[in-house]
Amino acid sequence: MKRYETILVVDAMIPDESIASEFDAVAKLIESQGNITRVDRWGKRRLAYAIRKRTHGEYAAFYYNAEAGLPAELEKRLRINENALRWLTVVENPSGIPPAPTAAAPEGVSVIDEIEEKAKKEGDE
Repeated sequence: MKRYETILVVDAMIPDESIASEFDAVAKLIESQGNITRVDRWGKRRLAYAIRKRTHGEYAAFYYNAEAGLPAELEKRLRINENALRWLTVVENPSGIPPAPTAAAPEGVSVIDEIEEKAKKEGDE
């Protein structure tokens, strides 16, 4: 099972009950083939640009574990749904490569010191 994150934007002009049922339908589909770790409702927000003449959307983020076929099924159903304005599903760390460590200079050595030493070595040559 892989860990996925799906962000869904639903039309904010439909009734609140319909918005809740849209998010519940997505949650039920995910639960049927995987397990939900967390759901964050971001609420109503202004869109950066109009989508199908809509300027506001209701946002939700779904974090879940599922088999590889679930995102394709989810996208297929969202594509048919007229209330779903946009969605994006990403795999958390898909290649298994650990995140890059932060570049930290050794204690007591600043970046400026390293640059000065490098310039001094180049000047000696």
